[in-house]
Amino acid sequence: MENIDWETRSKDRRIENKELKKRIKELTISRDDWKSKFMKQKSVLDEMKTKVLIIKKNIQHILNI
Repeated sequence: MENIDWETRSKDRRIENKELKKRIKELTISRDDWKSKFMKQKSVLDEMKTKVLIIKKNIQHILNI
């Protein structure tokens, strides 16, 4: 009787572990995807900030003339 309970629990744990591993893989892919999108946006933002600084410097130069 106890042996059957042990086998059932073992099968249930194996199924649960398999589902959890699948979920981990999905979450890892999703996280990497979002991280990639963020890094692209950050790059664009940094580039725009640099351009804004250059424009501000040019405006200051023009105003001083």
